[in-house]
Amino acid sequence: MKNIAEKSVKSALQEPFIITSVAAQKKNPARCSVFLNGEFAFGCTIDTAVRFSLTRGRELSSQELARLQEQEDIIALKQTALRYATYKSRTAEEVRRKMLEKDFAPEEAEYAIQFLEEFGYVDDRKYALAFIHETMKRKPAGESRLRQELMKRGVSKHDIADAFAEAFPPETSRETALESALETAQKKMRSLERKDPEKRKQALVGYLQRQGFSWDVIKKVLSDVLPSGGNGNEDE
Repeated sequence: MKNIAEKSVKSALQEPFIITSVAAQKKNPARCSVFLNGEFAFGCTIDTAVRFSLTRGRELSSQELARLQEQEDIIALKQTALRYATYKSRTAEEVRRKMLEKDFAPEEAEYAIQFLEEFGYVDDRKYALAFIHETMKRKPAGESRLRQELMKRGVSKHDIADAFAEAFPPETSRETALESALETAQKKMRSLERKDPEKRKQALVGYLQRQGFSWDVIKKVLSDVLPSGGNGNEDE
């Protein structure tokens, strides 16, 4: 863990470490400043001060200071992870990347993820399910596109499969895909009206493929939205 107070305590002070003052910080009442041997030594949360009985006149050993600093490091780690995970929904991999970006060690990042998962702040399966529903409402996409986006966010194949099974039950998955592709195609057709029929078809096919729809679904949609019924080089 990162040692927040270690340098200030060990470089400026000598044992024995006697607490000469504990005062609440003006800018952050949830934290207090601790003075050892008449000098400012470190800041900590009120909870840490209570847990370690940091009161005036108490003597602290080097071992106690080390444990206190470790406790503060854990609190800082959890607070950083919580702020990131509660600002908006995140995957475990996104949390991992952010913690490493903030110079936490790999084992600290894993500790943060474990903490967030334990209290339900991170759940990749729920994330994947919510992502599918929100994306389909905002801008319908095909299964392969959705899977690709979730994998980019670090969601495992197992969690993705579970989410898809719940979002698209086998008995309705094809019907849902056709409805989504049809809606997507109809919107796209508005920008393709001035193209000649063949170029319009090519542009529409390419767009639907990029949105992750299968060729089987695309062929059915072409027959519904194109004046020619999508006839032509369907197997290209």
